[in-house]
Amino acid sequence: MTPTHGQSRKDWEADVILNDGGIASLRPIRTTDTEELRRFYSRVSDHSKYLRFFAAHPVLTDDDINLWVNTDGYEKVTLVMLERDNIIAVAGYELVDSFLPARVGDVSFLVQDSHHSRGCGNILLEHLAEIGREGGMERFYAEMLMTNRQMAQVFIRAGYSASPELEDGFLTVDFTIEPNTKSREVMERREMRAEANSIARILNPTSVAVVGSIDGVGSVIPSLVQGNYQGKLHILTTNSSEDFAVESLERLGEDIDLLLIEHAPGNLAAIMAAAAQRNAKSIIVVASSYNPNLSASDSRELVLTARDFGLRALGPAALGVINTDAAVRLNATPAPMPPAGSVGIFTQSAGVGTLVLSRAIERGLGISSFIAAGSFADLTGNDVIQYWGADDNTSICLLSLDSIGNPRKFFRVLRRLALEKHVVVFIPSRALKSARYYADDAPYELEDVDPRALDETIRNTGSMVVTRRETMYDIAHLLALQPLPQGNRVALISNSEGLTTQMEQAATRFGLDPRPVTVYKSPIENIADQAKQSIANPEIDAVLVVVVEVGSGHMLNRVSKELDELAAATQDTPLMGSFVGFRQPDFSPESLPIFDTYADALETLQIILSNENKRSDARPHPNDELVEGNYAKALHTVEEILRQSPDGRWATDAECAAILAAYDINVVPWFAVNTVEEAIMASKDLGWDVVLKSLSPMARGRSEWPAVIRHIRDEHSMKEAWNTLREMAVELALIEDSSTDISVLKPVVQANATTGASLTIRGVESTVVGPIVSAGISGITNDLLKDMAWRVPPIRRTDASLMLNSLAASPLLTGYRGAKASQMSTVEDLIMRLARLKDDISSIVEVELTPVIAGVTSTQVVGAKMRIAPLNARRDPLARAFSK
Repeated sequence: MTPTHGQSRKDWEADVILNDGGIASLRPIRTTDTEELRRFYSRVSDHSKYLRFFAAHPVLTDDDINLWVNTDGYEKVTLVMLERDNIIAVAGYELVDSFLPARVGDVSFLVQDSHHSRGCGNILLEHLAEIGREGGMERFYAEMLMTNRQMAQVFIRAGYSASPELEDGFLTVDFTIEPNTKSREVMERREMRAEANSIARILNPTSVAVVGSIDGVGSVIPSLVQGNYQGKLHILTTNSSEDFAVESLERLGEDIDLLLIEHAPGNLAAIMAAAAQRNAKSIIVVASSYNPNLSASDSRELVLTARDFGLRALGPAALGVINTDAAVRLNATPAPMPPAGSVGIFTQSAGVGTLVLSRAIERGLGISSFIAAGSFADLTGNDVIQYWGADDNTSICLLSLDSIGNPRKFFRVLRRLALEKHVVVFIPSRALKSARYYADDAPYELEDVDPRALDETIRNTGSMVVTRRETMYDIAHLLALQPLPQGNRVALISNSEGLTTQMEQAATRFGLDPRPVTVYKSPIENIADQAKQSIANPEIDAVLVVVVEVGSGHMLNRVSKELDELAAATQDTPLMGSFVGFRQPDFSPESLPIFDTYADALETLQIILSNENKRSDARPHPNDELVEGNYAKALHTVEEILRQSPDGRWATDAECAAILAAYDINVVPWFAVNTVEEAIMASKDLGWDVVLKSLSPMARGRSEWPAVIRHIRDEHSMKEAWNTLREMAVELALIEDSSTDISVLKPVVQANATTGASLTIRGVESTVVGPIVSAGISGITNDLLKDMAWRVPPIRRTDASLMLNSLAASPLLTGYRGAKASQMSTVEDLIMRLARLKDDISSIVEVELTPVIAGVTSTQVVGAKMRIAPLNARRDPLARAFSK
């Protein structure tokens, strides 16, 4: 990229999360920073000054400041990191003339001593490298004193190929800033740790202040008190004064970690400023019974204001948070304190949060943490996923989502969590209209994918997707109380023969292997005994007991107690129960999961077992290589299109072919023709043995119409083929008579492709999930039946193989009715390459390859189209930041 001189880049600004979970802002240096730079330098130790300037340097001179402030576009960059308006670090690079024509930047850092070990240097390096890559920098170079181990560690920990070497009495590093596998992993691990710590600060406050009117915040006060919060609690309430919150915080003589307030739009900035003076880390703007009807801009303003003061914010209208850990006992919601357990719950809007939490408490679900962040909060599901990954108290994670934050990141972090812990996702798919990621940045019409695509892509992370909330609780209850089932052989025990028969049929319908047992003797003596035998049977993987009592319910009490004792003792085989009668048992089992119906129990078992297979598929495989492409070449063509058409457009055939070729996707050559003479000339250029076909949507994919005529080897055959298309156009009523020109059919001449199954492979930019790739057999029938498979990038070979094998029409690829099988590896390559292209460049909002002919020895792309829109080309910058 050609550097742009003298510019101040707005997109170089970012909010960042430090290693300890704190928030800082990062931006280019300004000429107005002079006095704050002097104050910053006064807080730096003499030792750090010596290491930075290679000599005693007690005072920052005007020349020093000018060296920092006088920047030059991409050639000389200086960034500052601020925490609550105080500069805590300065870093930059400058192009080294002696290395030219290679573009190498001399990089340097200075971090305030009290902020060492918070990751400031590594974060600044990430952002400098991102800027450097934009400006065409190839390498970074640094020279350090031998005693500057802190600086050396910044480069080593970054994951680049940076090995300090001794040179003329100094340590030097010289490394390429192109990201590699290790540097990406390092950034992702640091991102996970920082975001997890950020959530941990919210859930583990040592002091909480509740400030505001009784009507506004009174609902959370009883919960905090009765929940036996273990930290310091400050309750500051009033009935009238609008400025009460600010005045109360100013009078408060102690620091606080977490502040709970009511929504006061005219006073929020002042309240947050007062909270920052008390060194608060987080703020919750609590929900009330009335809907404040906030616009997206109102909510966004609250979040940005909180960021300015270094606060993480939940709300507006957040139900709150719960941490049941005995050392914390925080219940900052209007709900009663739930029992402690291993289930973490995340919701967004207060109404949904109330629905989810109230039912979880009613079901007696043991909860580790609960977070209801608000409809548009600083905190997203991605942050909570990172926290759960590091939280030893949480082993089952329930996500009830109204929207997704950054979808690209969502799938990455969700896959990592689902490989370690059980994840259940409830998504009312029809309600997910847009991801937060696209809320303000995608005014262009993007595609809404089939809701089934969303479900499938989430399942393929190893997570369980449910469409009923009750199923979410059923799964959590079974996983929390009982061992994981190892197979699908399920003992079905009941004291009703008719019910046992129905259970057997239902189990078969759910894909389970039923082993029915009817107890004919006294249920009290025999049901628990039969359950015990089934648990001990190595041929049984799970046991479901359904007890029927027509009378008073005393029998149900006795049986439920015995089954609960068995459930507490089982080690490998889960035991489940369901009680049928006019009165339910008074006894509440602690170890036996109870289901409303046997169908609920069997469905739960089926979902868990199916998910274990998905988790296995989601784990890395030895042949899971990723493909690469010529990103710069493809991006150059995309940017050229956007320069010509700022609002975006469909790429021409040549542009589309050039972009695809950059990722080794080659389209079989073809020419659009308007007359038979043009068709003959094109055929000669291609060397004959060509295809004449119609690209009209009316005829495309219609196997019953002669829309594709193959193996045309001479002029006579071409004229006959042309007449065949003309006759088809008359029959379709696309033209009036045989004398009319047939350009309406969009005829083209193309080199003859291999024979094989015909597929359509698409990549689109969805408003909900970001980049998504689909594959299916071509044709109208398959289009109507929606026989497609979906994945989100990155797509590895295993993913591509599973996509193709999951199609109902997959036998067409593997040898249907004696036909030779397609070379599947070449189809997989194509899917992987298209996914990489779609993942790399978000401006390609739609790309379709059709037909794709999967032959015996190769796969050929016969047709392609592509739409470009002016979205940010950088989908997911490597530099760690969280979205504004």
